[in-house]
Amino acid sequence: MYGFFKCSQCGQKWESAKYYGQECKKCKVMCQPYRVEETMCSLCGEVARTCDCDKTRHSDPNKPHRSDLCEKCMSVQYLKTCY
Repeated sequence: MYGFFKCSQCGQKWESAKYYGQECKKCKVMCQPYRVEETMCSLCGEVARTCDCDKTRHSDPNKPHRSDLCEKCMSVQYLKTCY
């Protein structure tokens, strides 16, 4: 799944492979995605979460997960282990 975000306070837009709430980098407001899409596999064209292809190709290893901005990671329930 892939999320599209827009901060309600400053209008900053971003996209993320993590589609649960994220904090705006600029003003620290928690934002929910305004649109969520299935990620499609670039190799087979199927839905990425159900295909049998190598999953490392669905994310950019050069972009680390920002747990400091992630609602799920900040939740006591998940104890910063969502990634």
